[in-house]
This record gives sequence, structure tokens and C-alpha cells, in this order.
Amino acid sequence: MSTPAPTPAEIRQAVQENEHAPNGLLRNARAEELVAAAEQTGDRSVLRTALFGLIKAYEYSTERGKMLVPFARLMREWDQDPSAFDSMDTYYFHWMFKWVTSGMLSLPEVPLSAMEGWLVEMERRYRLAGFTERAVRQAEFDLADETGDQERADRAFAAWTAADRDRMANCHACELNDQGHHWYAHGDDEKALTVWEPVLSGRLSCQEEPHRTLAKSLIPLVRLGRTDEARAHHLRGYRMARGNESLLPTIGLHIEFCALTGNEGRGLEILSEHASHLAADGNPAAQLQLYTGVLVLLGRLAELGQGEQPVAAYEGRLRTAAELHGLLEAEAARIAVSFDERNGSTVVSGRLADRVGSAPLLGALPLGVRPSPAVAVPAPTAAVRKEAAAAAITDVAGLAAEARRLRTAGHPGTRAVWNRIEALIRDGAESVDSLLAAELLEHAAVRTPSREGFEAAVAAYRAAGEPSRAAINEVWVTVITAQQGADAEEVRALLATAAASADALDPADPTRVRRIAAVDLTRIRLHTILSGERETDLGPAVEEFVARYASHPGDVDDLLADAETMLAQRAWGAHDWAPAEALLTSAAERGLGAGRPWDAVEPLGRRASLQLMLGRAGDAEESARAALEHSAELTDPAELGAVRLSLAEVLYRQDGKEAEAAEHALDAAHWFDAAGDTAGAGAMARLVLAQAYGETGRAAEAAEVLESALPDLLEHGEEEAVRAREILGNQLRELRDLRAAAEQYLLAAEIAKGWEHPVPQARLATMAAECLAGAGLADEAEQAYVRALELWGGAGEAVQLARAMRSLAWLKVRGDEPDEAAVEVARGLMDQALDAVAGDEPELLVEQARTWSQLAELITDGLYNDDDEVEEGEDEEGEADGAAVRREAVLLWQRAAEVFGGLGPVFLRDRAQCVTRLAWTERELGRGAEGARSLRELVEELKASDTEGAGELLPQLEQQLKHLS
Repeated sequence: MSTPAPTPAEIRQAVQENEHAPNGLLRNARAEELVAAAEQTGDRSVLRTALFGLIKAYEYSTERGKMLVPFARLMREWDQDPSAFDSMDTYYFHWMFKWVTSGMLSLPEVPLSAMEGWLVEMERRYRLAGFTERAVRQAEFDLADETGDQERADRAFAAWTAADRDRMANCHACELNDQGHHWYAHGDDEKALTVWEPVLSGRLSCQEEPHRTLAKSLIPLVRLGRTDEARAHHLRGYRMARGNESLLPTIGLHIEFCALTGNEGRGLEILSEHASHLAADGNPAAQLQLYTGVLVLLGRLAELGQGEQPVAAYEGRLRTAAELHGLLEAEAARIAVSFDERNGSTVVSGRLADRVGSAPLLGALPLGVRPSPAVAVPAPTAAVRKEAAAAAITDVAGLAAEARRLRTAGHPGTRAVWNRIEALIRDGAESVDSLLAAELLEHAAVRTPSREGFEAAVAAYRAAGEPSRAAINEVWVTVITAQQGADAEEVRALLATAAASADALDPADPTRVRRIAAVDLTRIRLHTILSGERETDLGPAVEEFVARYASHPGDVDDLLADAETMLAQRAWGAHDWAPAEALLTSAAERGLGAGRPWDAVEPLGRRASLQLMLGRAGDAEESARAALEHSAELTDPAELGAVRLSLAEVLYRQDGKEAEAAEHALDAAHWFDAAGDTAGAGAMARLVLAQAYGETGRAAEAAEVLESALPDLLEHGEEEAVRAREILGNQLRELRDLRAAAEQYLLAAEIAKGWEHPVPQARLATMAAECLAGAGLADEAEQAYVRALELWGGAGEAVQLARAMRSLAWLKVRGDEPDEAAVEVARGLMDQALDAVAGDEPELLVEQARTWSQLAELITDGLYNDDDEVEEGEDEEGEADGAAVRREAVLLWQRAAEVFGGLGPVFLRDRAQCVTRLAWTERELGRGAEGARSLRELVEELKASDTEGAGELLPQLEQQLKHLS
């Protein structure tokens, strides 16, 4: 049996539904089907509706150029009978002239003469329709700018911006986008950003704004040094544009920004997400803009020596960066030349060459999102200055002297100088004596720890007549052998050898005490291995070590600090907070007193964590800031990340300091990424960053950061997984992406399912239910609420149980006209809520009052509006029912108001709302005087009191009283 042809009404409905479908080829294909179906009906009105729908679909896709044909048909319809177009169709018909004009610009096969003719036709029709020349002059500007006629473009720009805005002017946000781009193209970044500000700030927006303007602002912001804004605009803007094929030029700008700011890995991820659009051919202008951004990225990868890295599929197979660059470069050049030939200029090719040849703007701009493993993360620029002291030394002997000085001081920059010496020797710059050869062996063993490496260093030092260095390397031989799982006898023998070597040093050797102390501390640390005892308390041994060497502080400050840190950890584990803090303080002071501030960083960071745990956030901040200050000479990226993360966590825990917390968390994440610790500490830094962003109203950035880190955070244990998903859900909820938020809450609840206490799961189920209800998914929301009720009940949380019951009650009556059965079910839930909070404790009384108030609202909702009154002639039964409901509501609001009144001034607003609703309901029952009296009594009471909040409420209540009277 054949399917019956759709009716005109069905086609109209289908066109309307298709307008809400995602932009792209499927929406376009459906719109084409509907035009064909409309033609079969013979109904010219429905054909016009379908043509409008098809043009709209093309406009927001990669097939924008196809709109010319359906618009030509629409124009014939107009010319045959303009009166057949209603006012809305007339508006859209003229509006789409602009789309067609810009659509012509995007197709190089459309001759320049045709576009000039179209511009004349557009001006004629707009003038006849009574519109100003604003839209026409903008179209002329676009044409002149595209062809490189600068004089005409400037003239049209001036006329465009001077003409009055009318119904045909582009939306204000889109206009400012284009006007700002004009100044950007003229090299005036400041002017461009000033023009864009209303869009960037969110004051003006539309379907594609601020998406496009956020992307255009990136390069100007970086050039002006406003990198925080650039980062924010990228995270927020890319989230808006991702996957939208009508915004491929915008995607190209985000890829270009990443390539020019040391975020090539992020650029590759964006390319991967949009690789399928590389072969799209419906809009050559948009395709060229996407290619341009991709070419900038691929060029950077080649400069970084990663040209052979596979990056994206194109024309049927995976391509390396070099392959894809060659293919896209040729295709981009072909498209640019086709436009130039049409335009009679070289403007398009010139703009392509300028952008593709752009030099990087920054070595590295941390974005906060998890970096792609495909491209190494550049170390933050602060790391460069660590070698500054040795930078001017170019000979091996001078560098060796500097390295030895730094080594004696325990300076973190020592390794970098040895690296330079190795590089010079590799290049054959100078010969190596026996001492330097031994030192290089030691350096190699430290860089890549191995027993064989340290043993070679021991032998070389003995041959070079350096017994002290040999002795310390023997200690390292012992440690690494123990770490590799050697038996206790072998470790004991090695330790005895190291001890004998240290003891045999000349008493006049300034390092002798230090070497002996190193052996003693190592013996303590290896005690478990040496003794075979698993639960040994090393505290007494460490205390004895500190006492023994306390008289030699100048020689062993760092070792004493290590010992005190060990004792602090022991005290911490025993919950002896005061001794733990004192020991950490002493350890930090030893480093500072010895002129080794870098040694104070770790104990200060631990002290900050202890103080924060004890609720002393101010002290913790002081400790964390001191740790950051003293970390200036550190070179290890992981250590530099840790000190920043510590401060970020401390600041985040204090109200009003979330913005600074975000700055330090961002830096911490970048340092951890440079250290290769993306999934561990880097993920935790991103979690703090996302939380701080969320607390400062930057939900889009928070979501983008957290989504990138989520796979890592899910591996950090159940508590962190639940925390991460809940925070992500909060941000998505703030962005009104309610389905996605509910999904995160439900996934978090599933993880918490096996926990001993049901409260976390109940809370998450409730939040999921709220989001599902907000998204219009009533059945799914009801299931989530039912589960939440079970959990709140099982946890004995009466207040939360009552609140969830009230929410489910409202869900039951959602809709324009809930049936009587639904209202009764909702009433029953409200009664259950009251039963749950029976009692006279203040928190229970609050919920009782709120339940009575909400029940009154529920039963009267839809029964009347503020202007309705019980009128004569109404159906007697209906009138009686309505009056009975209103009388019940009055009693409920009265009871609620009395309870709120007894709970004190903090509930004054709740009480006032109840009295106001009571008064209006009394009026609708024909008892207006009684209602006014209740409200008047409250007003007089507030006038005579100094209750907090009364002054703010009084004008509102007096206004209500005036209307009642």
C-alpha cells in the first residue's frame, strides 16, 4: 500500500519541526523533500513556506550557495503576486536578499557583474518597500572588501554605519561583528575590540553570536597582551561553535589561535573533531577559511619536527601533517585563485598567504584543558631563567666550576649546567680530565638512575682522587640496589661499605660529617628492608639522628630538615597537630637559615596543607605563599606545579579568592603537563581550576576544562569521580544544558550507589530529577524523584524527603490543564511531605509552612488568574468547587504565615508572600475587605518595627495594598 501524500497542514508542521533540527546535510535533505511535497499539493502558500524553510536550512550549513535557486523561485512568486505574501513572509522575503547577496560572494563561479546587478536590484526593492539603505550599503561594503576596492569599501562602510537601523538591518550583534572585523583588518586591534565589546560581554547576541566574534577576538587579544581574556574567549567560544557546520570559519580561527600560542595539541584535537568537514564543497569561502586555520597549524607542526605525525583522515585515508599540508595548501590556493579571477584582484590569495605565514604569538599560553599527548607541552617560560647564572659562561672549565658551586649549595639548577657541559663535550669543544669524566658519569646516573651507573662513578672518583664524591655515590648505590629489591644481606653490606668510606675520610675534609650523616639517615630510611620489620616506629631513631647532628647545622641542614619532616609526618599520622606543625616550621627555617630557600618549599607546602585541614585558612595561605616565593629557583616542573596547586587549593577554600585560585591552578596544570603528569596531579589541578571558574561565573570555561580532565579524574577513586561528575553537572546546569547535567548527576549517583551512607546518592538523584524536569523529560524525572525519595527516607533525612516530595507533586501537575487525578496524586504527596516533617523543631516547622504554602499554590494553580473573580452566572457546581478550593487555600496560607511569623525575621519575606496571596484570594472570594485587613495589619506591624528587611518589603506591600483597595 502506498503512503498517502502529506496534507498542506502536515507539510507546514514538518517545515516547522525541521527548523529545530541540527544544522547540516540531513536538515537540508529534509527541507528539499518538503519543497517537493509542497509542489505536489498545488498550494502556492505551502510551497512558499517550504521554500523559506529550504533557504533557512541552506543558510546555516555548508551548502549555503544552493539557496540561490530556491530564492529565485520565491522571487518569481513575489513578482507574480506580492499580495499573496502575508506580513511575515514579506519580511522574510526581503530579509533573505541579504543572505543571497553574501551567498553569491561565497561562490567564485558567480560573475562580478551578476553580483553588481543583484546589488542594484536589492537597492531598488528595498527602496520600494520603504527600508533604509543600511542593509544595502553593508552588502556593497562586503562586495568591495572582497574584491579589494578599498576606496569603495571605505565609502560604503561610512554610509552603512551612518544610515538608520531598520527592520532590514542585520541584527545588532552581527553588525558589530562585521564592523569590528573592518577595524581588525585595518590593523586597529583596540578599535576592533571596542566595537565588539557589547557582543563579547553578552549584552548583544543571536543564533551565531557571540560565537563568531569570540573567535575573531582571539588574535587581537593576544597581540595586546590580554591573554586571560583570549583564553576565556577560546574556551567559551569553541564550546559554542563546536560541531556547527555553519561556523567552519570560526572553527578555523580557533585552530589558528591554538597553533600560534603553543597549543598545537589542542589544535589537533579540534581538527580531529571537524576532519569530516575538510572535504565539504558547498561553500568555498567557508572551506577556505577552515583550510587557512588548519594550514597554520600544520605549518607549526612541521616547524616542530612533527611533519610525519598522523593527524586526520582526508580523501579516504589517514594523513600525516606533511601530507595533509601539501593537499590542503594546493586546494586552498586553487580556491583563492578562483576568487581572485572572479574579483579581478589578488586580495583573497594575499590574505591567505598573510595568515598562513603568521609567526607564533606566544611560546605557550596555558589553556587549562588537558593537552593532547600527540604534541609535547612546552615548559612555561619561567623555566628559561633557571640557567641565567651560567648563561654567559661558554667554556667547559668555567661551566664545570659553576656546576660544582651549585652542587655544593644543593641548587636545583645544577643539572641544567651539567647538561650544557655534556652538550659542549658531545660537540667536541674541549677534552675531559679524569675528575670531570667522573662527574659526568655521576650526572648520567642521577638523570637515569642505575646501580651500574653509580658504581662506575664511584670507581671514576676514586681514580681521580675524590674519595668524598665516591662515598656519596656509594650511598646512592645502596639506595638504588634496595629499591630494585635486593636481599637485606646485600643492602647491609653495601651500606657498611658506604659507612666505612665516609668514616675513612680525612677528619679535615669539610664533607666528612655530612657523608657520615647521609649514611646514618639512609640506614634509618632503609630500616624496614634491613630488619625485615614492617611496622617499625622509626620516630626514636630519627629523633636520635636530629639530636646527634644538631651541633653540626651548617654541614647537614638539609638532612636535619629531611629528618624533621619525617617526624612531622609521624606526628601527623598520630593526630599530634601541634608537634607536626612545629617540626615542619623548623624544617623550613633550616633551609632558609642555610641560604637554601628551595629546601623550605616542601615543608612549607605540607604545613599549608595541615593548617588548611585544621580550618586555619589564613595561616595556610601565608604558608603557601611563602612556599611559592621560595620556589623561584626550583626547576623541576612537578615541584613547581605542586607549590602552585597547594596555594590554589588554599585560596579556593576562602570566599572571594576564587579568581586568584584559578590563576594558580591554571599555572599548576601547565607545570604538571610539562612534567608529563597530566593524568595525576595535572587532573587535580584542573579540578580545582574548574571549581574556581564555576564559582566566579565562568561556567562554560569550567565545563570545557573539566570535560577534558574527566577521563583522568574518574581513575582517581570513587570520591574524586563523584566529585568531578557533580561539579561538571553543576556547570552544565548553569549553562542550561539540562539533559547533559542530569546525565552527569545520574552517573555520579551510580558510582555512589555502594557507599555506606545514602545521602550523596540521594542528593545526586534529586539534582538529576530537577534537571530532567527542567528539560521536559517528565517520566525520567519522576523515576529519579522516586529513587531520591527512597534514599532520603532510608537516610532519615526528613527535610530533604519533604522537599523532594513537594517537587514530585509539582511535576505531577505540570502542564496547562492537569487532570483531576493528577491533582489528587499531588495533594497526596504534599500530605506525605507534611507527615515526614511532623514535629516542633524549627527546621521541621519551616518545611511544614512551605508545604502548606505550596499546597495552596498547587490547588489554586490554573483555577484563576489575578484578575478573575467569582462571577454570577457561573456553573453552580463549578462555582462551589472553586470557592471551596479558594477557602482551603486561604486557610493554608494563613497557617503558613503564622508559622513563618513565629520563626523570626529571617522568614519575613516568606510570611509576606503568604499574606499577600491570602489577601488576593480573599478578594476573589468576594471578601476583599478581609484580605486587605490582613495585609494592612502586616504593613502596620512592619512600620512600627526595626526588623531587618522590613524597609525593603514595605513599598512592595503597600503597592499590593493599594491595588487591593
